[in-house]
Amino acid sequence: MATAKEYAFANDCAKAAGVRQAAYAAAFTAYGYVQANYATYVTALVTADNAYVDAVQTSATTNGISPEVVPDLPGVFGNSVASILS
Repeated sequence: MATAKEYAFANDCAKAAGVRQAAYAAAFTAYGYVQANYATYVTALVTADNAYVDAVQTSATTNGISPEVVPDLPGVFGNSVASILS
């Protein structure tokens, strides 16, 4: 059984994932397969990923959970890749 802090962390991660998915959907809608919008689209994805990582790390810190629990979040552009893309 999870502790209260683990439960809060799991809820925070789920909320952050939902916000990220909404940002992805909005970015995709704005992109609309128009090549001129591609750079803005990728920048929006990177911004959404960074906000997601920040939210997860903040929740981990707040709830006393080691950031090493999820060292490389799956499906997220890493900082070195993000700086190249955006």
